[in-house]
Amino acid sequence: MDEGSIQEVAERLISWGIESDRGLARVEWDSMYTRSEVVARLKASLPPNLPFIEIELAAGGESQEIAKGLINQLGAAGNCVASITGIEWAFPKNGKVLDTLVAFNFQRETLANLPVRQIWWIPTGFAGMFIVGIPDLESWFQLRLHLTEKPSTARDGINFGPSNRKNVSVDEARSLARKFWDRLETVQKQGIPEERVWLELAEPAVDALMAAGLELDADEILARLPNARKQLERKLAEIESLRGSEDPEWLSLAERLGTLSQLQGDLPAARQLQERVLEVRIRVLGEEHSDTLASMNNLSLILREQGDLPAARQFQERVLEVTTRVLGEEHPNTMASMGNLAATLSEQGDLPAARQLQERVLAARTRVRGEEHPDTLTSRNNLAGTLHAQGDLPAARLLQERVLSVNKRVLGEEHPDTLTSMNNLAETLRAQGDLPGARELQERLVEISTRVLGEEHPDTLTSMNNLASTLWAQGDLPAARKLQERVLEVIKRVLGEEHPNTLMSMGNLAETLRAQGDLPAARQLQERVLEVRTRLLGVEHQDTLISMGNLAATLCEQGDLPAARQLEEHVLEVLTRVLGEEHPATLTSMNNLALTVREQGDLPAARQIQELVLEVRTRVLGEEHPATFGSMGNLAGTLWEQGDLPAARHLQERVLAVMTRVLGEEHPNTLTSMNNLAFTLFHLGDHVEAVRLLRKCLLGRRKVLGDKHPDTVNTAESLRIVEEG
Repeated sequence: MDEGSIQEVAERLISWGIESDRGLARVEWDSMYTRSEVVARLKASLPPNLPFIEIELAAGGESQEIAKGLINQLGAAGNCVASITGIEWAFPKNGKVLDTLVAFNFQRETLANLPVRQIWWIPTGFAGMFIVGIPDLESWFQLRLHLTEKPSTARDGINFGPSNRKNVSVDEARSLARKFWDRLETVQKQGIPEERVWLELAEPAVDALMAAGLELDADEILARLPNARKQLERKLAEIESLRGSEDPEWLSLAERLGTLSQLQGDLPAARQLQERVLEVRIRVLGEEHSDTLASMNNLSLILREQGDLPAARQFQERVLEVTTRVLGEEHPNTMASMGNLAATLSEQGDLPAARQLQERVLAARTRVRGEEHPDTLTSRNNLAGTLHAQGDLPAARLLQERVLSVNKRVLGEEHPDTLTSMNNLAETLRAQGDLPGARELQERLVEISTRVLGEEHPDTLTSMNNLASTLWAQGDLPAARKLQERVLEVIKRVLGEEHPNTLMSMGNLAETLRAQGDLPAARQLQERVLEVRTRLLGVEHQDTLISMGNLAATLCEQGDLPAARQLEEHVLEVLTRVLGEEHPATLTSMNNLALTVREQGDLPAARQIQELVLEVRTRVLGEEHPATFGSMGNLAGTLWEQGDLPAARHLQERVLAVMTRVLGEEHPNTLTSMNNLAFTLFHLGDHVEAVRLLRKCLLGRRKVLGDKHPDTVNTAESLRIVEEG
């Protein structure tokens, strides 16, 4: 049992609480989550006849009143174990924390004689002042412990300590945030360094908010502490100069500074810090130590966020190999490692390998934790996402419906996990062409998220964006634009114009503007997004390349084909070099370039590219994958423009047959294929079959999209022309 671990501290406190009838214990702590875990173990392990109470000292009161208030609470509680927190912030608005410590010191005999086992929780950074401020009371403590164990950081998907990280609810996170805001003004008036405010007050709140999905709330706290990072950097340098980088305090502070840098979006600085921590831990502890593996995992997540997928994958494969060998395949850390690696494989486009890992995780979690455990449901959702990406929409829908059903029954409709499940299912319904079903779920989702989480919560904004996409697919571009403008206004105001979420929202709005024909406005937004991403992420980052592709599409529609082609050729060159010729993103880039080349009139070159894309997608994904029959349709369009109508017809008939079988007769994409084939048949002289298909297409579009949808209007006009001809 390691000294300073959750297990060691909890067991010593439990023994002391049972064996003593009164007294004081002092526990220094570094992490709010490990402190919470010790408290949880105390609650679970103390005998029923020994109650456990929690007291948090209030900030802002008079020193004597704070001390008397604590004595009154303890006296009223009687025979029990009392957990006392908040001492570091319990001082008057116009006074100093030392005033309160002196008041406690004056009441030392009264406190020590109360028939209560008192556990005083003291943050490590405050311990020195605590001892200096109450020298007489300090001698009355029967037990002095230091809880040094730390969980993984807020964004980690893995924890190698002896306990799992606490799940944080929205209510718990917001409670911590309120504590931060309530105390901020008081501590700033006292001139307490921002470094201390961050470590002892803000970091726990931000960590909890991020874990609960309240990213905007977390960013708001970060914005109020602009100097915290500089002060932490200065403290880190001081520790290194005095004790070196192998000092445990240096390693702990470097990790926390790395997390702060990551939260602020400075990924290069975060990476540099995590690389230094990892280098020290490998040298001192060895590659297979749990702390070293946690550092590898932390670094891999930053690398993935930077877009360096091969490096992220390499670290994650090493972590998985060690955890599987040392802990076994069914250990929670091993399953978390599999999940992290699967996510990276998915981003690399290796969907079969990602699926295989996710199926292993799901099977193990179902066996170990049961069908309805939150971790099992998360695994099922992850697998559904990969099935969706592979084009197996029915299987993805089946898994998502199962998850949603369990979450509704166990957690209720308004729980964040239920809302996430609802969103995932809606996305699959939209991909299947069930636009009314997707819209119904998404409208319900927006209503609940706005009411429960607030309009500025990331999940609410995501729900609005997803609903806008469905409205867009239904042809209701004005409503889609209105929602996207609302989302962009909120995100820009809260996060700033250069935040990744803001840039994503700008890109979404630009696509709608382009669809509405407002090409200058779309281009202006896309150029702004591209400029910021190029500056912040670099010219080869995947998000930057996506921005280039979007801008190229607008340039193409504006008729600036040379500029569009230049952008697309750059994107293709980078993706081919970084991801390989057969990666889905590379193939999409090839397809986009082929369409621009076709617009320039170079039909042989366009055909050559499209035939290559179709061959690879058929071989890698299979003929029934949506991307594959999309490639067939694009190639058919080029054949049509070359005048090879029989070959175009042959491909279009294949596309229609596959889509009807895979997506169903009334899917919007199937109806588009039907319309395209009818157009080809008409020009080949088969008017009877063309009319039959157009009538069928019109009925389907009226049913699925409505009479006023642009696609329905166009089909009706085409049918009129064909019938008259």
